[in-house]
Amino acid sequence: MLDGLLSDADQAMVNAFTSGFRVAQTQLAIGKSLTDPEVAAAALESAQVVALAILVREQMEPAQFEAVYRPFASVLPGPGYQPPPPVDRQIAAFLRVLPSLTGEVEAEVAEVARFLSERPKPVPGGAGAVANVANVAPVASGLDPAANYSAAWKLVIAAANQSGRTQSFRAMQDGAEQAAPHDGLGIVGFAGVAAGGIFMRDVLPLEKVLLLYEPFAAAFPYESLV
Repeated sequence: MLDGLLSDADQAMVNAFTSGFRVAQTQLAIGKSLTDPEVAAAALESAQVVALAILVREQMEPAQFEAVYRPFASVLPGPGYQPPPPVDRQIAAFLRVLPSLTGEVEAEVAEVARFLSERPKPVPGGAGAVANVANVAPVASGLDPAANYSAAWKLVIAAANQSGRTQSFRAMQDGAEQAAPHDGLGIVGFAGVAAGGIFMRDVLPLEKVLLLYEPFAAAFPYESLV
């Protein structure tokens, strides 16, 4: 989507975020916080994508831009940022849209959920064969989405127990699981996880909430739950 929009953008501005001094400056800033070179490279690429999205954001739907900007939302709110509505309204909105998941959109939710819950399997032929396998998303060695997702969920459970909100927390999970489609694609439990993350958002870093919600982010952007 961005490639198409950038074809009409100011080429000098596009170049500024893909080569030259601006990239070196951004890389230096990232390197001060991230020591793993592969993780730093992934962060730089993410920063470049967000910068290019800002360049053409007037041509994008708000929900599209918010989805692209999401990796930086907890560090620096994006342009036009609005505080999220009360938790009960977000939960109600999520429960309202869950039954509408069908077709390709639901299949994408299931695919992202699997990616976040399953450790990568070794590719036959060694690491060099990965480039020849279709639909294999490259992951930097220092990044483990499944481990991060699992750790975030354990943090939510611990926070619910420590705050004495376990019963309400479970009720939110159950409500989402009941509302999600029960058609064999395996997203029921992930709907409960997402609802649990939203319910405990007041005691969690925003990036943890967004990570737990990620399977549904393309279908219903978190920012659209109003």
